[in-house]
Amino acid sequence: MIKKNHNFFFFLIFLFSIINKNSFSVDDSDILIDRVFLTAVKKSNYQKVEEMLDKDVALNYKDSNELVALAYALENDDKKMFKILLDGGADTKIRILKKSSLLIFYVAMNKHMLIDNLILSGIDIEYQDKLGMTALMHSIEKGNVNAVNILIKAKVNIDLTDFSGKTIFDYADASRNLVIKKLVDNLKISN
Repeated sequence: MIKKNHNFFFFLIFLFSIINKNSFSVDDSDILIDRVFLTAVKKSNYQKVEEMLDKDVALNYKDSNELVALAYALENDDKKMFKILLDGGADTKIRILKKSSLLIFYVAMNKHMLIDNLILSGIDIEYQDKLGMTALMHSIEKGNVNAVNILIKAKVNIDLTDFSGKTIFDYADASRNLVIKKLVDNLKISN
């Protein structure tokens, strides 16, 4: 058995030595361009992203994590990358993470700096995920005060319920954050 493996090993070495080495050169076009694109987005490589957009990369490609390029720009709080991707035609209404929205994904990470950009891009601020929760409900639950404040000012529908019947007022009542409780309670007074 060892002799057969030994001969096979020498055969492989011989085979590799006679094959044209140029056939093994690798560049971006040999790799899945979508993965290279997402890596460039994650690393904030603006020049590479713009080059790849000119090559008609699949801008709304979902990776194995079910995330798109815009999600990674949001994760990095990268306003410049967000704008580049939007200008390139990225879809802000795409569903990620098994029926979630980019806005829900963003506020669930306790981020808020790009919420106004998302709203201006036409995202559905009242979109309900697989549990019926809106971005405002997620913001309240996560204690994301800035997101709660921004979404309230965006005039969200305060009467929406999740699929268990809970409203933003129920989420605020369960919150330990007194600022959030006050922001949401002020909605009761103003209506």
